[in-house]
Amino acid sequence: MGKERKSPAASGPIIEPREHVFETILGHENVKRLLRTMIAGNRLPKAVLFHGRPGVGKKSLAFALAKLVNCFPDGERADCALPPCRKIARGVFLDLIEIAPSGPGGQIRVESAHEAEARLATSPSEGRRKILLIFDAHRMNVATANTLLKTIEEPPRHALILLVTDRPGMIVPTIRSRCSPIRCGVIESELLADWLVGRVAELDGDRQRARFIAMLAEGRPGHALALIAAGLLKNRMQTLESLVAFHREGYRVFMRTAWQLAEGQGGLAGALSLLFAWYRDLLVSQVAPEAAGLLLNKDHAETLRRLGASMSLPGLVHALEQIARRFDLADRIAMPQLVLESLLVDVGIAAKSQSPRT
Repeated sequence: MGKERKSPAASGPIIEPREHVFETILGHENVKRLLRTMIAGNRLPKAVLFHGRPGVGKKSLAFALAKLVNCFPDGERADCALPPCRKIARGVFLDLIEIAPSGPGGQIRVESAHEAEARLATSPSEGRRKILLIFDAHRMNVATANTLLKTIEEPPRHALILLVTDRPGMIVPTIRSRCSPIRCGVIESELLADWLVGRVAELDGDRQRARFIAMLAEGRPGHALALIAAGLLKNRMQTLESLVAFHREGYRVFMRTAWQLAEGQGGLAGALSLLFAWYRDLLVSQVAPEAAGLLLNKDHAETLRRLGASMSLPGLVHALEQIARRFDLADRIAMPQLVLESLLVDVGIAAKSQSPRT
């Protein structure tokens, strides 16, 4: 028997969401199977809502569906060179209309909705279907939602409307109820680690580091790539060294670390992710010392064991709670260093305490 053909999703360069087809998307096999079946049976809904956590692949699936609808069945293959697939990948397909939040308010403007409706009303000029793709659909304000409501409820026969969001509950109910929801779940961590090793040169084939990123990203390929781009791997050891120094020398060292982390490429979100990963592993080293496989930083199990032994279990739990509370500030705080300074004081006190502080 010949060697099994390796899936394009398993190795190769990183590509942008609009370049994806079903064959190149990691995971989501049930979603791809469902969409493929509905297209083949001419049962695809007129309005589809892709939802799921940030970075799971919703945009990639939406672009891949746009290709397949206009290039069935060849459009799911990585080697398809037909015009719809090539033009969508390059962003020049006339029958694909994209709208997204813009301007200082970060909302989808009503002017964009009016323009999209006018373009959607005309017949396709290059493909089989005309597609309206709405990114961050939860950013539609009431005026924009009211403008698009009639179109989403009764789109032209040649039209397909795709909405993408990580917050479906924030979409106006009248819009949400008229869409067929498709939930995009996370990817199994070991599978994601394999995918990262085959694609990210910075990992240099190191599966342990890939596993660390995959678990920290919680099975979200896009988030994993963002963490790597933010320099998380480079800052990982610096954070551990600062933790060790802090518990040996006191707050002076860790406050300097707050500045270093705030200045890093990852910003507040990256710093919080690193701190959470290390303190989570310190907790694991205490409650399940025999289960090294549960550690995110498995390659530093002995250091974690020694450091964790000097901290109280309730204190570690409370430290993790303190870190988790700051995640909500990651995308709306102007001075990350101030957040990190106050956090590290709380974390340091909590980790050394014998019981949670009230």
